[in-house]
Amino acid sequence: MLRMGPSRRSAARLLMAALCLPLATPTVVATVAAAGTVPFRRGIGITHTLAWANVEGGPESRFRFPPFSGPDRAMTAAEMRNLREAGLDFVRLGVDPGPFLQFTGRQRDWMDRTLSDSVKRFLDADLGVIVDIHPSDLAPDYVADRLTEGVRAPRFRAYLELVAQMAERLAALRSDRVALELFNEPSQAPEVWQPMLEAAYAAARKRAPRLPLVLGGGGQNGLEGLLKMDLRPFLHDPAVIYTFHDYEPYQYTHQGAAEHAAADLVDVPYPASARPLSDTLAASRRAIAASDRTPAQRAEAEAEATRHIDHYARFGFDRAALSRSFDDIADWARRHGIAPGRILLGEFGARLTPFSGGAVQRAERRRYLRDMREVAEAHGFAWSVFAYRGLGGFALARNETGPDLDPLVTDALGLRMPGEQRKTR
Repeated sequence: MLRMGPSRRSAARLLMAALCLPLATPTVVATVAAAGTVPFRRGIGITHTLAWANVEGGPESRFRFPPFSGPDRAMTAAEMRNLREAGLDFVRLGVDPGPFLQFTGRQRDWMDRTLSDSVKRFLDADLGVIVDIHPSDLAPDYVADRLTEGVRAPRFRAYLELVAQMAERLAALRSDRVALELFNEPSQAPEVWQPMLEAAYAAARKRAPRLPLVLGGGGQNGLEGLLKMDLRPFLHDPAVIYTFHDYEPYQYTHQGAAEHAAADLVDVPYPASARPLSDTLAASRRAIAASDRTPAQRAEAEAEATRHIDHYARFGFDRAALSRSFDDIADWARRHGIAPGRILLGEFGARLTPFSGGAVQRAERRRYLRDMREVAEAHGFAWSVFAYRGLGGFALARNETGPDLDPLVTDALGLRMPGEQRKTR
């Protein structure tokens, strides 16, 4: 999920790129090379099973074993079938790397088996799987920024070994419907993330020359990070999928999200012209006035909320604005000879708020999800919407828990309710 937030290339980085290129040409997955695309088209993020692992309390939190236990982590076979029957063909399975790095011995073996078994269960439900290495912010030693402090940093070296092990284990499943996404939303600038990305790519390719790999740029996998990626180490590897995340307009998608620029925004419409933004500003001011902040803090929050809403009004965010961003990605792909089907919109979504249940607001959320999905498909991009069960309010499941998708979501994403699909067989 989106978080707020040119170095000189070393000889070691260049050597690493040179070494990995021969592994990624004739030996890659034949179907990918032949079709210029990948077996992932319409997906959904799954984060409640293997991401945000359980932790022990205290200032120096450590993961608790077993790290992925609890009734709220269940994903039944029926739920998986419902997603497939709705028309989705893959899941983007978020996996917290922290426990894999912390635990050793039999405990680590248990986690490796848990990951493999989870992937197999989705495959048995006829769903492809992109395993997404998705650090959480729960244990300080294993947050994203600690794992990506540089190519020589000890934690990054440990992460590289984990990448290699995961790639080897997933390749052993011998399925062209399984891929590994190397890192979710690195916060570093693109030029800082680049050498680490190349190192992770080389580590995966050394153990798994045929496994599809999903690569994203710095700046939290944003559009700019992808456009600034140095493609030379990867460009001749047709089993690479390039990903970006898009949560624009953030004033709408992240309204009310704690510790976000849009935290104090209330009842923001989509598109920007759908309803008077003066009403949004008034509602936001009332919410700020009712908060337990000091007068000075309230004044500062009100000024910030006004600034964000003014920006939203000036930009006039709508479907055309979304499409312009996708045009930039499409132009970039054409210049580099990358087929549109190898571009993945890896995350998009809109947060549920206390106002989301109104008929007007539900219609706006449907319109946003539909616009994003249709714009991606019009450009030939694959997509994965975020997320099946609610993380920070981004739930897409019916009643936020399932077992199937919210009918509004199903309609917006061009899918069908499972029962409707069964009737057509």
